[in-house]
Amino acid sequence: MVTAFYDVMNESDTSGTYRSAPETAGPWAANLQHGGPPSALLVHTAERVAAAATDRTDLIAMRYAAEFVGPVPVADLRVDARIVRAARTAVLVEMTLSSLDRDCLSARVWLVRDEDTSHLAAPEPSPAQPLGDDLGMGFPYAEQLEWRVVRGGLRTLGPGAVWARPRGALIDGRPLTGLQRAALVGDSASGISSELDWNDWSFVNVDLDVHLARPMRGEWLHMDATTQLGPNGSALARSTLSDTSGPLGATLQTLVLAPIRR
Repeated sequence: MVTAFYDVMNESDTSGTYRSAPETAGPWAANLQHGGPPSALLVHTAERVAAAATDRTDLIAMRYAAEFVGPVPVADLRVDARIVRAARTAVLVEMTLSSLDRDCLSARVWLVRDEDTSHLAAPEPSPAQPLGDDLGMGFPYAEQLEWRVVRGGLRTLGPGAVWARPRGALIDGRPLTGLQRAALVGDSASGISSELDWNDWSFVNVDLDVHLARPMRGEWLHMDATTQLGPNGSALARSTLSDTSGPLGATLQTLVLAPIRR
């Protein structure tokens, strides 16, 4: 069943409360969210708060940087936001996501003014097609997205590449923007490029950085991901993002490695 990840309980110009759907759950526990939905929710908040504070329609969210200071439960969430900087060319919004009076996620989003610099950009390649095999992920968040495997896969160790698009909405009645889509999918880079067996190891990310060079076009996001294991209990997952019009941006995640205790 396709459903929205969140229902709006209340919103103001600087905050909001949201009811989480069970479909936000990730692979580690049924009561803990995947990092994608709350990240997309924070991008949505930044865009909404920036528009309300500046009364501008020419701002495009281009960068998301988050720290997971605690697990995000499948529960009611509160998001508080403030404008850190509002300049002519860019606006920076800072947010905290909490649940049950406990901070779970802090993030910053840069929004850049829309201005035509197409004469400086590299020529775009021929449009790509989101081809590949269907990917069954087996946990609630992943079942709310449509996946096409180009290389590797969730249970295949090593680098992977996939096309993905949400089947439903983040919030009913509100279209997903480009950075929302990139944050929603981008947190999966460590999963599709896992170098460790999911049955024996956990590799939870403590952060997520998403950078876009231009606004995303269309619904499909291509993610080409790798994970580099470190010798001291951490790893780095990185991905190159594209849409059907060509290269788009990149993601980075710091992973904490730990054996699963039985």
